Amino acid sequence: MIDAPILRHAETDADVMACFGVMQQLRPHLQSSEAWLARVALQRAQGYRLLAVWDGSKPVALAGYRRIDNLIHGRFIYVDDLITDEAGRGRGHGERLLDELRTLGRADNCNRMVLDTALANALAQRFYFRFGLLARGLHFSMDLQ
Repeated sequence: MIDAPILRHAETDADVMACFGVMQQLRPHLQSSEAWLARVALQRAQGYRLLAVWDGSKPVALAGYRRIDNLIHGRFIYVDDLITDEAGRGRGHGERLLDELRTLGRADNCNRMVLDTALANALAQRFYFRFGLLARGLHFSMDLQ
């Protein structure tokens, strides 16, 4: 009997390090697992958590998120990162992660779940629309360095 993949937060440094290969598919600018671990430590101080779909001891999909309060959305879940390992796409891992984030957000009295994606990322946009996420605005940014 094969165990089904489970959802579990990456709580330890070892867990976070195990997630590096999957996250690097989404964030290729992350050049080392040590730099990745330092970034996660910094973001954890800002409320960041990393939820993963684990197939045994191997993460196959990740959702980095935090709870934020602001004047636009009130209390909400912001999804910083959402990625499924390229070899495991199409198996429902992304939907499973978003379902769990929705559940966590509701339990924490959040008004909404928010995420950003690139304008050119049509496949992700289609996935988000199917899940029920709606485009409600444009996100503007400017490089400062």
